[in-house]
Amino acid sequence: MGEIEKTNKVKILEILHKNGRATVSEIAEKTGLSRQTVAKTINNLEKNKEIWGYTAVFDPKLLNKKQFIFLGKIDLSIKTKELLKKITSNTLIRQNKEKYRFKTTFYLHGNSDIMILLWAEDLIEAKKFLNSYKHMFKDNITNVDLFEVISIFRNNGIENPKMIEEWTNLII
Repeated sequence: MGEIEKTNKVKILEILHKNGRATVSEIAEKTGLSRQTVAKTINNLEKNKEIWGYTAVFDPKLLNKKQFIFLGKIDLSIKTKELLKKITSNTLIRQNKEKYRFKTTFYLHGNSDIMILLWAEDLIEAKKFLNSYKHMFKDNITNVDLFEVISIFRNNGIENPKMIEEWTNLII
């Protein structure tokens, strides 16, 4: 890929990151690129799985859900191949998508090895997910912490429009 294509890709991705609903025409206008270049670039990004999908960003409270974060420590010296097979199993991923409502999962470097953001109705449901997850990976998980998200400042780069109101209610 040449420099021009890389530059075009960055321009288009920056617009889509701000507004995943932007039309090809809007992106072309904002970037100065032709509609054909924008459409072709987006198609290639999707085809090459560089764009993973499009989503609405909203407060999970609208679905009567709360957000929770798991931080876990993983021992990679035990049954590593089995762990990798489980983690990358398409069947397990599909089952967990519905069962655990995982929204974001990170493999980390630091005090924790994995961070999972999930939605649950309450702390009891989140703890059930946690216990099930710990059981599923019992050979490798050595420690897990659970946190409830109280308020969101920014989600996927988008500022919470109710942040001042929420923080005023929390603090005062």
